[in-house]
Amino acid sequence: MVQEHVVSDDFLGKWQKTTNVMAEVFDVPAGLIMRVLPQQIEVLVSSHTPGNPYEADEKANLNTGLYCETVMATRAMLHVPHALEDEHWKDNPDVALNMISYLGVPLVWPDDEVFGTICVLDSKKRVYQQRYVDLLWEIKRAIEADFQVMDQQQKLIASNADLLKVNRALLRSNSDLKAALDRISTMQAELLRAEKMSALGKLVAGVAHELNTPIGNGLMVASTLKSNAEAISTELEAGVTRTRMHDFIGGVDRGADILLNSLGRAAELVDSFKQVAVDQSGTGRREFDLKKTFGEILATLASAIRQSGHSVLCEVDEGITMDSYPDPLGQALVNLVNNALIHAFPGGVQGQIRIAAHRQADDWIEVSVADDGVGIPAIDLARVFDPFFTTRLGQGGGGLGLHVVYNQVTTALRGSVRVDSEPGQGACFTLRVPRVAPVEHAV
Repeated sequence: MVQEHVVSDDFLGKWQKTTNVMAEVFDVPAGLIMRVLPQQIEVLVSSHTPGNPYEADEKANLNTGLYCETVMATRAMLHVPHALEDEHWKDNPDVALNMISYLGVPLVWPDDEVFGTICVLDSKKRVYQQRYVDLLWEIKRAIEADFQVMDQQQKLIASNADLLKVNRALLRSNSDLKAALDRISTMQAELLRAEKMSALGKLVAGVAHELNTPIGNGLMVASTLKSNAEAISTELEAGVTRTRMHDFIGGVDRGADILLNSLGRAAELVDSFKQVAVDQSGTGRREFDLKKTFGEILATLASAIRQSGHSVLCEVDEGITMDSYPDPLGQALVNLVNNALIHAFPGGVQGQIRIAAHRQADDWIEVSVADDGVGIPAIDLARVFDPFFTTRLGQGGGGLGLHVVYNQVTTALRGSVRVDSEPGQGACFTLRVPRVAPVEHAV
């Protein structure tokens, strides 16, 4: 029997922004999130786009030949480029609304029950390229990550689980959502560039959309803490045991951890946006000592380096004074070190990362970040800087880190970057940047 999953207003608002952005990116009149009911299918969320014939809360009977019925029945993607040219689809009910092309994928609840579908429809023939298909799958994963949060929240209400269990579930879900956000933001930016649209506006929309998750988590925990405080206040009048007070204090401590993590995640999202959207306003240029700046950057990574068990050596020539942009250079260094920590030493093998910087005769600076790890396969070398490329898809790798390095070095610093590697012999990333940044290319 199909279970009707209740969706809170917070998630509905979040998904509304998702469908609005999705419809704009796909350039279609209708972007929908559908929910299956016992005998019907419901338009749960409908994009606010011109020409959309579907309204939220609208319902249709099942077993009538709708596109979405096939998606739910097969649990697979359905792509109908032109229903009127397809004998199987020419008489389906959506054709009456002039929705003749369709692309949709199933949405599955954590217990493997079909929730519904997410889809786009158009009034003209559409043959979607693979990057659009990939984007739709990423949006599906982000919504299904929300299902994980919803499922945990419902179980918390039903079983009165302690705050520690909620903390672990929220942290795990937030990690999945952050990885999904990185992939969606990258794909969206690439699509917009390919179609000569404004990338910055869409990145703002994506970040604002995803900020709802950590902020919503923080609000939920704050509400729980307030409720627990009211409960303990009532109990104090009748007397409270030491054990009860310890439980209460422990719950407050765990709740504070969740709030700190949620707010930290929100700050990371804002910071990530600022780093990817290279500022063209000319601010941020100054003179700085390269050795001192690299030392400060590595100090911020000290905790991550210690936890990794690897060692990092920094050998920068004395007396290199840059007249350039320290923020893009620092972000490139951070991403290269993190990339080595994540990818170079699988299986718990300890390794070393060596950073070096030298001034060259032409007044350019060469910076190298080398590791003695497993190296990069030859087939991947030409793709490491591509915005969609990752060898850790589904494991927290969004394929954005090295693309940011390339973007910052070539665009902000007006330099170049290359990678050299042999399997089993480690990898070396080499940056060449002018010591004095060109004025006409100020960032």
